[in-house]
Amino acid sequence: MIKRLIHNTLISIIAFGGAAVLGLVVIPVILRTWGVTEFGLIVLARLLLPTGMMAVFDLGLSEVATQTVARGREHRDWALAARQLTFLSVVSILLALSLSAAIWIGVPHLAMLMKVDAAHFEAFVSILRFTALGNLILIPALVWEGIIKGFERYNLLRVTEVTSTVAYVGLTILASYRSVGFEVVAYIYLATLIGRALVVLLGAAIALGRKNTRFSSWTSDIRRDLLHRCMLLLQGRLIGGISGPLQPLVVGFLFGPTGVGTYDALVRLSRVSRTVVSLLTSALLPVASRLDERGSSTTFQRLGELGLILLPMFTVPLFAAAAILSPDILRIWIGPLLTPYSTWMGVSFVAPICAQYIAIGSLIFLTRPEIQARLNMLMGLQLLIWAVVSAATLHLFAERALILGQAVANVLVLPLQLSQLRSALDLNLERFAKAIGTQAAIMVVGSVCLWIIAGYIQFDSVLRLTLGSGVFCIIVWILQYFLVLEKRHRTIFLAMGQLMGLVPKSI
Repeated sequence: MIKRLIHNTLISIIAFGGAAVLGLVVIPVILRTWGVTEFGLIVLARLLLPTGMMAVFDLGLSEVATQTVARGREHRDWALAARQLTFLSVVSILLALSLSAAIWIGVPHLAMLMKVDAAHFEAFVSILRFTALGNLILIPALVWEGIIKGFERYNLLRVTEVTSTVAYVGLTILASYRSVGFEVVAYIYLATLIGRALVVLLGAAIALGRKNTRFSSWTSDIRRDLLHRCMLLLQGRLIGGISGPLQPLVVGFLFGPTGVGTYDALVRLSRVSRTVVSLLTSALLPVASRLDERGSSTTFQRLGELGLILLPMFTVPLFAAAAILSPDILRIWIGPLLTPYSTWMGVSFVAPICAQYIAIGSLIFLTRPEIQARLNMLMGLQLLIWAVVSAATLHLFAERALILGQAVANVLVLPLQLSQLRSALDLNLERFAKAIGTQAAIMVVGSVCLWIIAGYIQFDSVLRLTLGSGVFCIIVWILQYFLVLEKRHRTIFLAMGQLMGLVPKSI
């Protein structure tokens, strides 16, 4: 099980990481060809897809389907899994019909609320109409993707992800050369998503067919259980989504497409980086579900503890280096267009840094609704702080106030979230506080040193940026290895090496 987890994680990082880099490359192409306003309109159109704002309303269908298949594999009860998947499929179709109809009806009003000018109004409305139709496929595809994840066939997901991204980037660059309308970029993106969804559907059908799984009627107990899980996930998504995926929509209401374009360009790198890093935990849910079903509490606890300490140990230095070197990164990546706002790009990394400390804990406790409910309450507090800070500073920083609000909210609520996860995992308070405190001290001191060095050294090329951030990360990693990790934590590296055949088992 663990070997497959590591294998799937590596596949996800390599494949999706490459796709993410391609996605970043195409942004300067769009900005230079069509402009900030047109880029903002493209971003707004994507918000109404399951990859954007619609993820807030997707009821966690993918995660629930993943847990359903994982439990089916663990207990070999495919009759029960079939009934549960049938119910989830019906819910996804009803949700798709409802959201698509709402978008179709509200398109003209949405365009006016977004302050779309007359020159772009008709094209934008047309994009939203096709987006509504696309959701009829893309929302049910969440269940199909969850099934694939439950079977831990991440190679299929990542191949389709890379293929669709390569197609999108290539066709967008071609559209740029031919100087077609900006709306073509939106249609290209939608078409590649639909193509990927259909391939995933085929894969899910084949996987279920091998288990002789057929659509079956569900019982009232199944309906209540799955709806309870979906409602908890919906609650968390609504709270987190307002301070996340919904932010560009808020910017659009307040400042129009140009504000959205500026905001998205400033937060895109931190958001993509966070998504790429989240792939370290992407294959974990089916494993956690199976461990929970077995009642393996000791292994479950160890998994959570390692996640709270090891994940930020590896990932936070990467985010910190990017935040400190944001002025140089923005200048090399996009050019002088947004250089005056480079500090805000650095601030946007605060939220993903905080998220690293709770990422694995939040994920594995999707299997325990009572813990999930408590974490949702803390997300509600986070939302409240975000709203207050953003509203108070809106007149000073315009669309950037939302970045500030999110950073402040994440920092203030993080200690409470860590406390909740530590308690749920029954970890020793003194040891845990020492590990997290030492880790934070190393990061603060190291970041200040890098910031001082950046004032004297010009990081004016990708090579220099890579070398500078690489040296910083290596030093911080070494310090954390010896000062943060206990001996029992370090054994995980030897065990992983032996598991993957990289280290002889006699050591």
